[in-house]
Amino acid sequence: MLPAPFAPDPAYVDLRILATSDIHGWIGPWDYHAAQPTGAGGLARIATLIGQARSAHPNVVLFDNGDFLQGTPLTDPVPGRGGHPAVRAMNHLRYDAVTLGNHEFNFGLDAMRAAIAGADFPVVSANIATPEGEAIVPHWTVLARQVTDGAGRARQLRIGVIGLLPTQVMIWDRALLDGRMRADDLVATLRRHMPALRAACDLVVVLAHAGIGAPDACGMSEDAATALAAVEGVDAVVAGHSHLVFPSPAFAGMAGVDVAQGTLQGVPSVMPGSCGSHLGVIDLRLSADLRVVAHQSTAVEVRGHVPCPALTAVIDADHRATRAAMDRVIGHSAHPLNSFFSVIAPSPINALIARASAAHVARRIGGEVPVLGVGQIFRAGGRGGPGFFTDIPAGPVLMRHIADLYSFPNAIAALRVTGSELKGWLERAVSVFAQVRAGGADQPLLNPDCPLYNFDIVHGVTFGVDLSRAPGGGDRIVDLRHDGRPVAPDAPFVLATNSYRAGGAGGFAPRPPFWTDGAMMRDVVADHIARHGVPPAEADWRFLPMPGASVVFPTSPKADAHRHEVPGLALTSLGLDADGFLAMRLSL
Repeated sequence: MLPAPFAPDPAYVDLRILATSDIHGWIGPWDYHAAQPTGAGGLARIATLIGQARSAHPNVVLFDNGDFLQGTPLTDPVPGRGGHPAVRAMNHLRYDAVTLGNHEFNFGLDAMRAAIAGADFPVVSANIATPEGEAIVPHWTVLARQVTDGAGRARQLRIGVIGLLPTQVMIWDRALLDGRMRADDLVATLRRHMPALRAACDLVVVLAHAGIGAPDACGMSEDAATALAAVEGVDAVVAGHSHLVFPSPAFAGMAGVDVAQGTLQGVPSVMPGSCGSHLGVIDLRLSADLRVVAHQSTAVEVRGHVPCPALTAVIDADHRATRAAMDRVIGHSAHPLNSFFSVIAPSPINALIARASAAHVARRIGGEVPVLGVGQIFRAGGRGGPGFFTDIPAGPVLMRHIADLYSFPNAIAALRVTGSELKGWLERAVSVFAQVRAGGADQPLLNPDCPLYNFDIVHGVTFGVDLSRAPGGGDRIVDLRHDGRPVAPDAPFVLATNSYRAGGAGGFAPRPPFWTDGAMMRDVVADHIARHGVPPAEADWRFLPMPGASVVFPTSPKADAHRHEVPGLALTSLGLDADGFLAMRLSL
């Protein structure tokens, strides 16, 4: 439920800031991947809380912190559609201002501009510009709002709103943005704009599409929110991007962070989760001269609230059209496609994406150089929770299944690599695994410092993974072979991957793609299934044996019933952990 506001006092003006972040297209209460209602989250549930806040408080402003245009099939670009559904939903909710996140650029600048053209609210972002320095959207805005004090008297309040996003957007969407946009240092940008912004307003709110990190983090960090809060003149910060929640115990003990007070560097701040999981609330008490004299910050969980019918009606036509498109049959699979064991054994999902990529590239460029495909797993637990796994049964493969197993709008890309560079790629991929001691029991398999979406498996070669070696050391990949022969360091290959990886995202070697036709990876995968069906997993990688050693990994609670899909592995179910994942032991 919403926190209690300050008790009215005639000497003060109380302002309630409501904030969303990283909605990622989760607007209505429907999961387009699973074709079923969602039990929690979504903007429609947040809308109910927004209505309650406006009814109970005289002075409310509503902001979004970015990553609202991309994330579900509902918000994918559709030619000829009458406006973007996320923007229409936000218009309905009367957002006061919005900043851009990095995912707003997944479909390119033109698609972003077309989507926000229908916005009834200002869209700001201060640290992006054309290469020549021209603003792409306004850097900041000043909202003139009439508010009332505790005695009911009207006051004029000028609220300055400035937005910032990670500079890494130029890596993640290099293929779409290179030569068309630049992204500057977040902290330096805020400092540069602050004198003019501060002079134009009474209150400055920073919409920082950035995570919470060290107080001295550089402005090129993805986690610059704490450093931004330290810039003189900032009155409130909305953080995001990392899909976490603040205030929460997860940030206890961090320098510059006060969980009990809900502050970063002493500045009231909030981070409202992702996919509509939370609504951020910052209450500010302002003195007669409109200075902040008291504050409180809360992240309100949305679970349990009823979706707002008026908002779901706004997107109903798009919702029905999306469901129909997602139910289209693409092909057939003779075996299940799930990600339950994707970190311990070759996965049919990896094989499908890799084969589809390699076949697409080979058909178009041919040549004598072997084409190898890269496969990824995008839904494998992690911060998404124990329900965040791909689980497609054997039988008809629908378009929603494709959207589930390839959930990002990447384009196909091809790179020229040597055998040495190929090994380096795989070394980076297996950094997702922690180091394992010989003879040690129930050691954690996964490296908490490396997200699972970096587990890029190259198909068309075979290799072993030596878990006794430390991640990042360059010596975990052993016996790397192609066509049964050891891969020479100078052997030439073409690597069929995606535009995100080709730009160097995830710590993989940055290089421009030497070829791309712009085809979206979802379409590449769908076309391959229609042509060839779904391949089984390939026995292309393995852990080296470590007698007496065992590891534990978190997986879906459904995984126990699927152990027959990975024969030959010594698995033991250990029950649910504190986060709801099924803990499984693998004996090495």
